[in-house]
Amino acid sequence: MSFRARIASMLGLGCIEFGAKVKGNVKIGKKVYIDSGAEVVASGNEEITIGDNSFILRGSLLYPYGGRISIGQNVNINPYCLIYGAGGLTIGDNVMIATSCVIIPSSHNHDRTDIPMTFQGITCKGIKIGNDVWLGARVVVTDGVEIGEGSIIGAGAIVSRNIPPYSIAVGVPARVVKSRL
Repeated sequence: MSFRARIASMLGLGCIEFGAKVKGNVKIGKKVYIDSGAEVVASGNEEITIGDNSFILRGSLLYPYGGRISIGQNVNINPYCLIYGAGGLTIGDNVMIATSCVIIPSSHNHDRTDIPMTFQGITCKGIKIGNDVWLGARVVVTDGVEIGEGSIIGAGAIVSRNIPPYSIAVGVPARVVKSRL
């Protein structure tokens, strides 16, 4: 965190670092920190909302791609995360997203073999991440998934199906190995 960001934090203010790209219909709450090299870009009817006391660190990219990204309060998005919103993405409060996570609420259609996949369009179901969730480093969350409140997803997991609340899930594909209740 830069000297400027530390001063802003002490004063109870937010900070968008020099070199950060924030553009379009982006609604930013109080005391939000966006690091240099992060990109938070919405155009047209797209929307990004970032709740109070959240931070987005260096190299993270947030692009709605025709949809909406809603980030709750006290959300930590660590360096080099890739977050899209085509099908709609909701991230609850008090969520920790470790470095290099990929969250993409859309998927390419591939049913037909007579035309290239690139011309078959996409499906957008959306992703919902509940409150108090921790995604470990390099977690991938695929379209149509809901991760329940209080869950932990282990590093390197690929979440391709719903995770119940207060679960610990690991692996490829992610599977629940323990309940936190």
